[in-house]
Amino acid sequence: MNNNELKHYGVLGMKWGVRRYQNKDGTLTNKGKKRYNRDIKENLAKKKDSRIDTSKPDPKRWVKEDTERKKRTVDTSSKLVTQLQNIETETRLKTTKMDLSKMSDKEMRDRINRELLENQYNNLFAPELASTISKGRQYAKTTLDVAGTALTLTGSSLAIALAIKELKG
Repeated sequence: MNNNELKHYGVLGMKWGVRRYQNKDGTLTNKGKKRYNRDIKENLAKKKDSRIDTSKPDPKRWVKEDTERKKRTVDTSSKLVTQLQNIETETRLKTTKMDLSKMSDKEMRDRINRELLENQYNNLFAPELASTISKGRQYAKTTLDVAGTALTLTGSSLAIALAIKELKG
């Protein structure tokens, strides 16, 4: 085998992420048959007014439904990542500020001394614990940023694909 060769084992004309429900001659594939039977079952469970025509298979509608379902999943995941990013930001920024105007000098000195003692204790007896936490937080933040970007781009591309399908008809 030559290393400069490019081989493709996909189906000619197949789009990425789009299931093929029909063969070129119009017969249903196994996935198409499953989908058609599920479609009929779901349709019969609906009220008469909201039923759709299932007299013949409709692969274009199925592809559109699959794309819409994927978009809903991606949008939900994107919202979840955004919420996690907000929680991470809130916990990082959640430093309690003291109202210094209501504190006496002695109370302020006591509070400062306490903070300094806690920092010294942590630096002496648990320095690796503090560094591990910040590394974990940094890793989680990086992961959330990458996931958020990927999900946003995926959601946008799915929305564009759905809009194009709508315009095509």
